[in-house]
Amino acid sequence: MFKFLLCCLCLCPLWVSAQTDAMTLAKEKACLGCHSVDQHTMSVPSYQKIAEKYRGDPGAVEYLSEKIRNGGKGVWGGGGRSLMPAFLNLSQSEIRLLVDWILSMKETPAS
Repeated sequence: MFKFLLCCLCLCPLWVSAQTDAMTLAKEKACLGCHSVDQHTMSVPSYQKIAEKYRGDPGAVEYLSEKIRNGGKGVWGGGGRSLMPAFLNLSQSEIRLLVDWILSMKETPAS
């Protein structure tokens, strides 16, 4: 039990740092210009809604990485009017950081 607690205490700062790095990256790359952590619209999903939709999906990391890299449209409704631009300027490690951060979001509380 002691080893488990020690391990948790050692890894917790790394997890918090990764969360902070991902939020900073999302701000720097203008992701938050369209997306929000918790405010969902019909055509632009919040990160929490994305996490809910893909939670437990074994292909989620690859799928979301592809969406960030190459963009897309029409996945969340809006009749294809909302376009997710491609982010070709992001490295694979930056994309993975963002995807892991998004998928780690907690469920949106019921209203």
